[in-house]
Amino acid sequence: MKKRVSAISPANGIITKHGLPFFMRRDLLIIALIVVIIAAGAVIAYTYFLGPGSATITSITTDKDLYHSKEVMNITVSASARGDMSNTTLKLVGIKSRHGDYQLDKEIPVTLTPGQNILRYNHTLPTCSSCSGLSAGMYDIDVELVRNGTVVSNMTYSFDLEQ
Repeated sequence: MKKRVSAISPANGIITKHGLPFFMRRDLLIIALIVVIIAAGAVIAYTYFLGPGSATITSITTDKDLYHSKEVMNITVSASARGDMSNTTLKLVGIKSRHGDYQLDKEIPVTLTPGQNILRYNHTLPTCSSCSGLSAGMYDIDVELVRNGTVVSNMTYSFDLEQ
């Protein structure tokens, strides 16, 4: 008598399951790849949004290059920030008279968000005269971003002042 061999039951009667070894399963590979991508994204997000803050002043502009006494100067500061930049101050100092006095000395509290930030300040220029100590000529404005008492970025802007 011939013994029949079934596809469901092998000849020795032991039922075994044959498949890929554990480390070669495609579904586990996909899950591992997804976990790695999520972890990398979390590291990038932490560094960019929540990590230690940094900022750089990228430009300083005004609405004109030549000003006259008592005109309003519209100052625009562009800054790029990464991470947490709360407790930051925009400091504008400039237009130094011959007496050593600064006609512009302003500190403005700001919170920079990650990415590009536009900061604006309007300043009325002083009278250009011998009494004020200002002659017609080129003047500087020093701009700083200060965080927790430390200057994180600075830049100087120059403009012409006439009577």
